[in-house]
Amino acid sequence: MSPANFTLIQLRYFTETARAGSMTEAARKLHVSQPALSTAINQLERDLGATLFERVPRKGIRLTAAGRQFHLDAVALLSHAESMSERAGNFAGSLSGTLRVGMYLPMAPFRAPTVVHAFTRRHPQIALELVEADHDELVRMLDEQEIDVALAYAMAPFEHHEAELLETIQPHMIVSPEHPLAGARKPVSLRRFASDPLILLDLPHTASYYLGLIRSVGVEPQVRFRVKGYETVRGLVGRGFGVSLLNQRVAHDLTYGGTKVVAVELEEELPGLSLRLVRRLGEESQRVEAFNEVCRRLYAPSR
Repeated sequence: MSPANFTLIQLRYFTETARAGSMTEAARKLHVSQPALSTAINQLERDLGATLFERVPRKGIRLTAAGRQFHLDAVALLSHAESMSERAGNFAGSLSGTLRVGMYLPMAPFRAPTVVHAFTRRHPQIALELVEADHDELVRMLDEQEIDVALAYAMAPFEHHEAELLETIQPHMIVSPEHPLAGARKPVSLRRFASDPLILLDLPHTASYYLGLIRSVGVEPQVRFRVKGYETVRGLVGRGFGVSLLNQRVAHDLTYGGTKVVAVELEEELPGLSLRLVRRLGEESQRVEAFNEVCRRLYAPSR
């Protein structure tokens, strides 16, 4: 049996379609027509003698068992090809290609614009793709090589990855302007908020972190609302429904709804959130290192 002949373009079309779960969405991201994409994948399946995708009514497409195995091999081969391209580009004095960056969803509004701006100015030949996700999804995407590097907090199980500390962000309380402690001139004990309803940012790992902080000072949290949106938390606090613990700081006190919130510093020395760069163990990539260096300059300038 002769070996199958396929091209790197076919592999890119295949892996992008597997990632998107839709021919239409994959064609849009690849900037090709859907018939051209479908033809390339059909030819790949004929060359391999295997069905890689199955159609799911009203849901799009998904990988078959053979497709899942081929996807792992295709991603590895494309990664190797990109490394070769990186080395060739380095000889020419510039980096090119694509870098896929994952970022923790609540963090992205605060960090993504600054990071993307700094990186694209420094490395204009690299096409940066940005993916927002929760921590567990970032772990999965790193494992399955859907992203090259992640910017996240050290709350998820990243023990099988290489994680580099950038900075530690301390928690603070936010309250409405009418709250009795809104005008506090000195840091306030977290215990002073024991009777206040809590507006909890309820995301995987994040919720347990905040609840653990409150319990660490001997207070049982009185959760009034559990919400997944950072700005939803601020909006509810601004309307006087309760208080909330947060780490990232907004540059102004206005909420989307036009109300205001006030940040109150805390007296206790509480564990902060560690901002980390996360990559796969043992994987060498000049594009990833270039991204990491930009993040170090932004968030760990003393290094």
